[in-house]
Amino acid sequence: MSQFELLVRLATQTVDAAADAMRAAQQQQEGQQARLAQLDGFIGDYRARLLVQGGSGMGVEQWLDFRAFLAKLDGARETQQREVDRAVQRYLLAREAWLAERKKLKAYQVLLEREAAKLALKARKQEQKLVDEFAMRKYREQNVR
Repeated sequence: MSQFELLVRLATQTVDAAADAMRAAQQQQEGQQARLAQLDGFIGDYRARLLVQGGSGMGVEQWLDFRAFLAKLDGARETQQREVDRAVQRYLLAREAWLAERKKLKAYQVLLEREAAKLALKARKQEQKLVDEFAMRKYREQNVR
């Protein structure tokens, strides 16, 4: 086994691990975005309820409770948005790492292909040398007789 074959095998394992990490980061990002969407839906529903109940009349205390709860939901939404942003960053970093590892793998594959081409050329030259020597011997044998 050549040194390049070993490098290609190791780089392939590294690329696979980086791809797994990227997929995991993407799943986390999607999960965080789903939670944000769910929270947005809940906030929308709660605001609609406030409008409906406010239109039919409500006490000041009940209205203040609604407003306080909405403020907490808005705070939770901001926190969740930060989580989404962090998840996006983790995904982008994982993707960059995967791309870098894939680039290394491709470079090692090119080196392996070049090495194989060199070895094939060397083998062809060796074979041609043997054919030439055989032809020369046969020529000499025919001229000696």
